[in-house]
This record gives sequence, structure tokens and C-alpha cells, in this order.
Amino acid sequence: MPDFESPPSPEMQREIKSRLKIAEKVRTGEYYREAMTMYDVSINDPMSERYIYIFITGCSVIIFLISYFALQGLYPLESAVPLTYLTHDSVEDMPHVKSLQAFKNENPSDALLRFLIKNYIVMREEYDISTFDRDVNGVKSQSTEPVFKDFQQFIDPRNTESPIKVYQRHSKRKIRLLGPPRRVPEGMEVIFEALIDSRTDVKKSHWRANISFDYSGIALDEKSDTVKPMNFIVTEYHSKRLQDIK
Repeated sequence: MPDFESPPSPEMQREIKSRLKIAEKVRTGEYYREAMTMYDVSINDPMSERYIYIFITGCSVIIFLISYFALQGLYPLESAVPLTYLTHDSVEDMPHVKSLQAFKNENPSDALLRFLIKNYIVMREEYDISTFDRDVNGVKSQSTEPVFKDFQQFIDPRNTESPIKVYQRHSKRKIRLLGPPRRVPEGMEVIFEALIDSRTDVKKSHWRANISFDYSGIALDEKSDTVKPMNFIVTEYHSKRLQDIK
């Protein structure tokens, strides 16, 4: 009887098909292309991505440094300018409390009245656009309604003699008392000097101010041993030019 070989097993058949397929790919060159593709995916692509990440990181660091130094260049917003100030007596230059009394044992009420009158005249007669509103409010708080109404009419820009119209922003008017207030039957009389400082000239003149007022003075409440509230209100005010100083 003839001897017949047994057919290959299924595993052997799959192996044969696989090798035949590989042989076909080698013959056509497809095997080489697949091998190159796998090499690119496993070797070349990660290397390229690594270099791209390094490049992006480097650009980010450079941008951060440029932004940081640019921001540093913006500060401080204002450059500090050193100011040298020479003084001979630092104690005298320090703020300190000064007595209003002109001489020893002067009545405190008289000393305070002299200060209030001087302060009122300065607020009313001086002119500086930067402190004008403050001075007007000060006059209002220490004047009766008719007195303040007359003052309002005087400073009204529609008045040709109003300091707002005459001096505007180009000039200032400073006041200096030439002596202490002097008592007269109607109240107090004060002689003062007015100095007008403009951009081109300085003019001086002497004036007389007559002021009437209600003043309660300084009094002590014996029951509470505290100072009673002080009242000072101007009831009448007039000023007159005496002479111009050349």
C-alpha cells in the first residue's frame, strides 16, 4: 500500500502563510517601507517632538525675561528727586505751639480776640486762587448774614472790582498787618499792607479796616470746670485804601 503523508496542522498552515506573506512584502519592498515607518514612529518622531518642546520652552523663557525687564523698567512711576534743605537750627524749624499773648499776664480773651481779628482780615482781604474757596468759607462762618452778603457781592465776577476778575490766576494778594488792632468806639481799627504779586510787577498799598463784632470771650464754667463755648461773629466790616507805596 502506498505511504501518504499526513496534511499539515492548522498552526503549520498559518506559519507557512505568514512567511509567504513576508516573502511577498520583501520582494515588493513593502516590508522595508513598513520597517522605516516603525523606525520613524519609535525613534525619529520622539526626537523631533523633544526638539520642538525644547525650542518652545526656550522661546517662553526669552519672552518671560523680556516681559520681566520691561515691567521693571516701568517702576517707579515717578523718579524720586532728592531735595537738599539747609538749616541752622533744627529745633526752631520744628512745628511748635506759640502763645497768642503779646506780653506776660495779658488777658487770654484779648489775645484770642486779636488773633481772630487778624485771621478774619487776612481771609477776607487776601487772594490766592488755590485757597480762595477756603477763605470764603472762613469769612462765611465768622460773619453775620448781611456782612457775608456784602462780601459775596464784592467778590462776584460781575463786579469790576472783584478780585476774581482783577487778579484771576495771574496774580496774588498778600496781607500784612502793620500793627496790632486798635480799639475805636465802633469796634477795632487795623492798618495793613496789601502786596499784589503779578507776573510782571509787585505793587504795595496801605489800607485801613474797621471791624465791629460780637465776642463772648473766654470764660470758665464754674460748675463743670470747663471753658464755655467761645463766640466770635463780625457784624460790620469796611476797608479803605490809604495810599499806594512806590
